[in-house]
Amino acid sequence: MSCLNYSPRVARLLATLTVLLIGSLTPSQAQHVTYLHQGWDDNTRQEFYYTPQGSQLIRYSWFMALEQPDCACMFRDDDYLASFGFLPNAKNHYNPAGLPVGFVGEDSKAKERWMGLTCAACHTTQLNYAGKSVRVDGGTTIADMIAFQQAIVDAVRATVKQDDKFCRFGWRVLGSNATAEQFEELRAELKEGLAGLANWAAHSRPANGSGFGNWDAVNILMNEVNAEALTEPANNRVPQVPVSYPSIWNSNQMDKLLWNASVHNLTLRQIGEVIIVFGDAKVTATDKGLNMTSSADLPKLQAIYEAVDGLEPPKWPADIMGSLDATKLELGAKIYQREGCAACHANKPPYPMTKPNKFGKEFIKVYPTSIGKVGTDPNYAMYFVQRTAKPGIMLPAFKGTPFEKAENMPAAVLFLGTLAGITMSEIKAMGVADDEIPYWLGYRDMPTLPKTEAELNALVQSLLVYKAAPLAGVWASAPYLHNASVPTLYDLLLPADKRPKKFTLGNREYDASKVGYQTKGGGYTFDTSIKGFSNVGHEYGTTITDEERWALVEYLKSM
Repeated sequence: MSCLNYSPRVARLLATLTVLLIGSLTPSQAQHVTYLHQGWDDNTRQEFYYTPQGSQLIRYSWFMALEQPDCACMFRDDDYLASFGFLPNAKNHYNPAGLPVGFVGEDSKAKERWMGLTCAACHTTQLNYAGKSVRVDGGTTIADMIAFQQAIVDAVRATVKQDDKFCRFGWRVLGSNATAEQFEELRAELKEGLAGLANWAAHSRPANGSGFGNWDAVNILMNEVNAEALTEPANNRVPQVPVSYPSIWNSNQMDKLLWNASVHNLTLRQIGEVIIVFGDAKVTATDKGLNMTSSADLPKLQAIYEAVDGLEPPKWPADIMGSLDATKLELGAKIYQREGCAACHANKPPYPMTKPNKFGKEFIKVYPTSIGKVGTDPNYAMYFVQRTAKPGIMLPAFKGTPFEKAENMPAAVLFLGTLAGITMSEIKAMGVADDEIPYWLGYRDMPTLPKTEAELNALVQSLLVYKAAPLAGVWASAPYLHNASVPTLYDLLLPADKRPKKFTLGNREYDASKVGYQTKGGGYTFDTSIKGFSNVGHEYGTTITDEERWALVEYLKSM
């Protein structure tokens, strides 16, 4: 079928209208949102939402022209993207196309414009209560990234296979003066793009499924670094254990990052964030050594994280969700101390700090708690350290270590070493002077490779943990535990055998009493009997009376 014969007049009108409509959409769901006072003005907030950082999901023109897999409705429709948990947002200077929070046209380093995701897509949430919507910047998203990713693949596949859908797509992308040759070239490019998207989805699809509010981002990132960047497809492993998206206020000040405390360097985490949200990374061998590159835009990432430095934890919105009970607060504070909660999670500021490092910087002390002690599902931490990988072209980087002649090595070591190399290469590519490098590293050390078996064993043990951080804004951080296996704070304070064994996620309606999302009406059933999804462990404060439990919940609202 020739698209030139596809109702040319209607098709050309469709192309023109699409251009006009894209610039005029105003998301109905973006209205009537209450923003909490978190230290940001609206300009800073929108800059955080829409500053490009190097993500390359799909060509921007394709995304804006793409239809949903099963109808002629636009993929970028706000209600459709909201069905995956993304937040609609009105047009503004930073968001001229009226895209959801965290969706942005990327053109900083690439030769063509891409649709990408920013960290705001995964670290912004919204709570609905009593008919009001409360935006929490830096909060735990309930997005379903795997379903969204698969929908992109399905939509592109349908466009390639269905002539009518392709012709409508083509007129939108190419415009009203398109030629037959341009349509033919576009179809070939779309098929190639589909292959890349399908490959990404295939090696990112988890073994046990995931859904709203959880995603095995780190093990998918390890696939991207160890397999895709090194061109070692045998290093791909099926993601096993999705985890909750963490809130990010105070995160820049913490001495350890990620749920398993596997990353200490902020810049390394920044580069990893870009790669995990469809950024590109590549390591190739040259006569001068390894060439290590990524699509990450470090200056813009630095601007984003400097904004995050000013992000304050959200305070309980008493004007919307009700005032806190002074009597319960007093009792709850005593229970928090009596039950030893502060030993791992600190109390309210000022927080315990580390000793100054070699750069003279102090950080909020995070307590890595061994998986045996905390008793929560160990599979996430175990899988991270049990994976193996072929070092491939990275092997020379491990000279002088136990792996200098290894055909296989711990995947975590290869991952951290490669990501550190990419990070340093990106910094040096900017022409940064040696004395300025500490600034671009966030005044933190980079990972060091274990030189002996003893150092390797120590590294492994240091990763068999889950971090315990201060609980600022914990009321807005549901669901709870590293794997999102407990829906509310009240449930977390119950003995493990009394916690919900199955519940739904995806409902934004907030439970201000138990503190968390309501567990009816969501789109995804969380089953704690599945490997990696267990809700056992963390049995601290679980032997108290119910009166004390409610008082402790009240106190946690005030954190």
